[in-house]
Amino acid sequence: MTKSIDNAVQESSKIDIPQDSIWRILFMFLWPAVWYTVVIYGIVSLFVSEGEKVGSWMVQLIAVLATGAELLVGLLLLRREGYRRGDSAWRDRIRWHWPQGRRAWILVIVVFVLAFALSQLAPHLADVPGFVPPDWWPAGSDPRAEVNSAADAYPDIELLGNFLFLFAATSVTLIFNIFGEEIYYRGYLLPRMRGVFGRWDWVANGVLFTLKHAYQRWLYPGILVGGLAFAFAAGPLRSLPLAMIYHYVGAELFGTIFLILETLGLG
Repeated sequence: MTKSIDNAVQESSKIDIPQDSIWRILFMFLWPAVWYTVVIYGIVSLFVSEGEKVGSWMVQLIAVLATGAELLVGLLLLRREGYRRGDSAWRDRIRWHWPQGRRAWILVIVVFVLAFALSQLAPHLADVPGFVPPDWWPAGSDPRAEVNSAADAYPDIELLGNFLFLFAATSVTLIFNIFGEEIYYRGYLLPRMRGVFGRWDWVANGVLFTLKHAYQRWLYPGILVGGLAFAFAAGPLRSLPLAMIYHYVGAELFGTIFLILETLGLG
């Protein structure tokens, strides 16, 4: 199987990428986990009244502050390596290419279908002691909450005709959650993990990406499925845009569709 993947997918670049030590790799996953925890539990929770959920606008601010830090650090570190955004060397460095060849695209479809199916079957841990979300956690990512529409996910927002919130939510999702996380974890970090983990660098990336979500640990099973799929797309399939598509479709697409329909009064 490994040989068929190697034959189907060619390395898009022969550039010399610096390799990290195991300790630096662990640190690069640890600091975002600490930063997220500080933002969410140390700052945001102070502005939530007892018995209430964190506000929908506050959720957008969390994403900007937390995931925005990953995007900024990823871009700065790539620049420090000597790459300028948009040029061919930068695109090669972050694997900004599509998979090449029929076998590669067959793998694209197989991985997507398998990951999507497993993510739907993945259990949550929200009822397990030590993994229970805070009572103020937003309904959209709390498995205990009954969410049947965008209105249930954003109960404090009047969504009908609220194009400002629609624009803000979709922009934050695309720029920070999708582009930001993938630039940092798969664009910058994954290619630097080969020296320690060899051909299994993508597995290590997916597992560490999952553990990094300690602040949202009740979703570990689903995040693991997604994290491995994203890392496989950017690793063996050598395609960061594909990883972003996997990430968006798997985690955000349906929520965005429901939000658009609700805003248009079609929900």
